[in-house]
Amino acid sequence: MKIFTIALALAIFAPVIVSAQEVSFIRIREIDGRTWLIDPSGKPFFAHGVTHLNANHGEDVTAIAQACKELGFNAYGYGCPEPLKADLPYLEGRQFVPMSTYSLSGGGFGYVDIFDPAVQARLTEDVKRMCFMNRKNPNLIGYCWTDLGAWPLKNETGRNWVEFTRALPDDAPGQKAWGEFLKGWQGDDNENRDLAFLTRIAREYFRVLGEANRKFDPEHLVFGDRFAFNTLVPEVLKEMLPWVDAIAIQPPYNPGFPKAKFDEIHHLTGKPILLCDFAIRFKDGDKDIRGWKPEETPGLAGQRYAEYVRVAAATPYILGSFWCNPIDSAPGFKKTGIKQGLFDRGITPRPELNAAVRELNTWLEAQTPRN
Repeated sequence: MKIFTIALALAIFAPVIVSAQEVSFIRIREIDGRTWLIDPSGKPFFAHGVTHLNANHGEDVTAIAQACKELGFNAYGYGCPEPLKADLPYLEGRQFVPMSTYSLSGGGFGYVDIFDPAVQARLTEDVKRMCFMNRKNPNLIGYCWTDLGAWPLKNETGRNWVEFTRALPDDAPGQKAWGEFLKGWQGDDNENRDLAFLTRIAREYFRVLGEANRKFDPEHLVFGDRFAFNTLVPEVLKEMLPWVDAIAIQPPYNPGFPKAKFDEIHHLTGKPILLCDFAIRFKDGDKDIRGWKPEETPGLAGQRYAEYVRVAAATPYILGSFWCNPIDSAPGFKKTGIKQGLFDRGITPRPELNAAVRELNTWLEAQTPRN
């Protein structure tokens, strides 16, 4: 038992960076000062993929995937359908706690009492199920957890995890944890007090998911929760670091790679970064486009997107980038706003956008080491 415990601890805290000769799963390796994903054959790759790869309007998902591959994409993001997991490298993601900032309007938003052993057991089983469904697949890049969680004490949902825990019944484990925390708290700054307890919540949450992920699949990469710039709390993010190999970030859908912000995150974490969900949107007739200041044309959107990803690929700690949505979605979680795809409905090409992406993927392949 002691040997197993030591081995598990090493698996948890050791970085998954190996030599080319040791690769049997997708891994991370540094080559000439740059961090790369390494496929099971030992080939480096910059993951340039498409996330949310599904048939929004009845299209054949295998036909959608083929259209994406013809543009040169080499991976699928989270939300990859089961039939495609034997096709290309993919990310596996789960919404372990329904606390995403976009969940509120659907009525499914909610925090959990993370100090409750029953909740911890359920989360452990959820992670176990995810791992058992994916851990033998050589195409698995790694695991993502909850997406865009409402971590900040002040966020667009108007709720936070500290207030939720503080409002639990007197006999709830979370309420007892809050009481124990207060016994050791010194100071009269309520905001700092709540931030300190939020950090305590994050420590327990990431420990539960992290221990389970490493126990049930010690081989594959773990990216942890997916963060946007506005959901990232440094104190929370630090609590995740012992359990993950890299960080998954969804940046704002704006032109111009925000290198200073990514440098800040990389300096804070010391981990490689994956752009797990990103796109540049554009005006499209009278469609209500969800996105920041859409470009005037698909061609301009493709140009700005290519510029962005080229800078990302030239940044040594960026592992890859995933375009958000292959085909135009229906109105979104707030019943408005279409997420534009690489193709219009029916897998209808967008020639200028598609040409820019195809040229970008050719360039990315040319930058990839051959060893």
